[in-house]
Amino acid sequence: MKDPSPRRIVNFPTREKPGLHMICPSGQEPYDHLPPVTKYLCRRTETPVTIDGRLEEDVWQRAGWSQPFQNITSGGKPNVETRLALLWDDEFLYAGYRVEDHDVKGTMGAFHDHIYMEDDDVEIFVAGDGYYYEMGINPLNNIYQLRWTWVEPLVEQQRFDELEVLLRRQDYLYYIAREGERLGRIGDLNYQLPGLKTAVHIDGVLNQSDIRDSGWSVEFALPWEGLRSISGGKTMPPKHGDMLRIMAYRMNHFRGQGRTEGHEASTWNAVGCGNIHIPERWSEVTFVNEAV
Repeated sequence: MKDPSPRRIVNFPTREKPGLHMICPSGQEPYDHLPPVTKYLCRRTETPVTIDGRLEEDVWQRAGWSQPFQNITSGGKPNVETRLALLWDDEFLYAGYRVEDHDVKGTMGAFHDHIYMEDDDVEIFVAGDGYYYEMGINPLNNIYQLRWTWVEPLVEQQRFDELEVLLRRQDYLYYIAREGERLGRIGDLNYQLPGLKTAVHIDGVLNQSDIRDSGWSVEFALPWEGLRSISGGKTMPPKHGDMLRIMAYRMNHFRGQGRTEGHEASTWNAVGCGNIHIPERWSEVTFVNEAV
């Protein structure tokens, strides 16, 4: 069955006119001086999580919440706090975010807008073998998604049919090869994870700068069935003791914080530069059968 025509992307990660593709620098920097990445035990929930963005269920109260995110480059303390917790069951990987934000705004609402350009957002990255998934969400509950594919294994294994499909995409990003690699990776800007559920709850009033907000909270339910598209052979859902590389990100624009311009990125682990796309710096998440 032929795929339906994909929707076109309006706002790309750069402010250039949308085209067939854009070449983006890989941004890899030395990171040997950084502390080890977080090791996180992801425990099971025995009851399905209601995805409403409120994080009020008992399982979230008992979940292991991360330390506050760090400045993506320096590892220092950001201006506002963000925390993450993960849960899982046989159907979904669940992610919850608690986001401090004293002026909650949402402006970007088109299909797969790269919302971090104008809005605060939170993001999640899940790595398989040869692929990874990226998704971000703003306070409007508008999301963008990408499925990233490392090109070199496709060429080495002569998987040219898969490579041809990638190169025929209307809208994609190409990250150039990092040091020690011959080829980079392609991000499909039109990818949509089947069965994804998201929700946002705002503790305040959206787009009212004269009212001091407390923040917003987010819930994701990422179906394992859909994540098999980035597994590359990894078992999904995972088995007890399996590990996946997962990263979380926060974009904060300095509105309502004594500044009207500028932004700050914070992450679960410091990366040493402004580019989140360094899987070696993503957390090692081990899935265990222990219930919360």
